[in-house]
Amino acid sequence: MEELIFAGILLLSQASPGPDQAFVTRSTLAYGFGAGVMAALGIGTGVVAHAALACTVGASVFHSPLGLALFCLASCWMLYLAWKIWPRGGKSPVPADGNIPPASSIYRDALLTNLMNPKATFFFVALAAPLLEKNHSVSYAFFIGVLIVVTGTVGWILWALVFRWHPIRIFYDRHANWVDAALSLALAGFGISMLYSFGRMVVESFS
Repeated sequence: MEELIFAGILLLSQASPGPDQAFVTRSTLAYGFGAGVMAALGIGTGVVAHAALACTVGASVFHSPLGLALFCLASCWMLYLAWKIWPRGGKSPVPADGNIPPASSIYRDALLTNLMNPKATFFFVALAAPLLEKNHSVSYAFFIGVLIVVTGTVGWILWALVFRWHPIRIFYDRHANWVDAALSLALAGFGISMLYSFGRMVVESFS
């Protein structure tokens, strides 16, 4: 029963704003459901790393020099994505149907977007801790990790399916510049937030 509640919270959490949500949303709206699925699979692959950390060493890795470097890289990646999505010259950077980015490119960018979101590990640690404290077996930790990955991947595919809905597609076609600008600003906000977190970690490490 607790595991079902855990999976339900994971699914509901995907409705909250974040870099993964922004990437899946934009990929689906701009390039179609297939691109959204590839983005979901890329994010799901990245979640493997977060789940592994959450179910083993937890968030302690982010208080190491490796964690500081990861936060810095993460902020730079989010700011790059924001720059990449931002509309230019009054036109949305959505290519014609024949020039949709290859699936491998969408998958790669989604994977990097998720890996460069260290706050995801903190979330999984906080959510999984009550369950893992009750059962310390390796097999149960593995089960929770698999549950995180599967629930996350399925959830993002369902999210992409929502944005396949025709009225939403029509809205995006009419207001692509505004939507892309909003998603770009959201990603920039995440990047700046991570820069702030990076600065705080540096100060704490030398205090």
